[in-house]
Amino acid sequence: MLDKNPLMIDLDIDQWSKLHNEFLLGVREKKRITLIHEKGKVLNITHSHNESINRPISIVVDPQRDAKELFEANKESTELVIILDRGSVETYYDEVQSAWTAEEDLDHYMYRMYSKLDCYYPGIVTYPGPASKQLGLQWLLPGKPGFLEVESLINNFVEKSTVVTMAVFEDSTKLWTSLILGFNEKKKISLITSVKQGLIEKNWRNEYSKINSWVNDSYWKIGLAIYMSKETYQEISESKDCGYKFKQLCSDGTIIVDPSNNNLDTLIAKYELHELS
Repeated sequence: MLDKNPLMIDLDIDQWSKLHNEFLLGVREKKRITLIHEKGKVLNITHSHNESINRPISIVVDPQRDAKELFEANKESTELVIILDRGSVETYYDEVQSAWTAEEDLDHYMYRMYSKLDCYYPGIVTYPGPASKQLGLQWLLPGKPGFLEVESLINNFVEKSTVVTMAVFEDSTKLWTSLILGFNEKKKISLITSVKQGLIEKNWRNEYSKINSWVNDSYWKIGLAIYMSKETYQEISESKDCGYKFKQLCSDGTIIVDPSNNNLDTLIAKYELHELS
């Protein structure tokens, strides 16, 4: 999805910080216990945030069971337990390092690298959940889609050589967060920036076209733009079916999509047809 050299310019620090906190979670941020062993004998056990570890073990008998028990004994201070067999880790790194090529997109390589960890079970175990869902950078988008799901959304709803804009407002005029992504002729992200604060003077629902004009003038053709309030975003995030809720809110005008495209219009039309039937 990422171009080899994406341009990141004029990012609004406050908006970007909120975007990062709301949508992204790296494994380095998780409070975690990491245990390294060799054929069952524990060589090292540490807590990432220097918390004391309740009921530490010296022998690994069943990595999955041991990871679960360590997690349960320390769940007040721990979000993740990782149990690593040293031999498995060495083999894993040999495999993933030799598999990388300069032509491969970095985000594809990172996804493949972390997904490959699951192939080394039980030599590499994480709890709760498999390594591919716990390690690396996780997207906290509504519905928590994985890498392949996000890639599919881009392929289905983004046009080549256009800009996608998303803006979330915390009141009638002020942006809570925003994101502008420019996609090149290969649908790779080649531009990352924010919407300029202050373009909206009275009410975003009546003036969002000012943002479209600014994007068109500042970058290149805007192909898709999604506007909503912070409350609407939170409603989607808390929904049990985020996709359905998004379509519903687009259909009733709570979310403004302008400009849209044929694929997204068809998706909304199918929702409306389903509701009428």
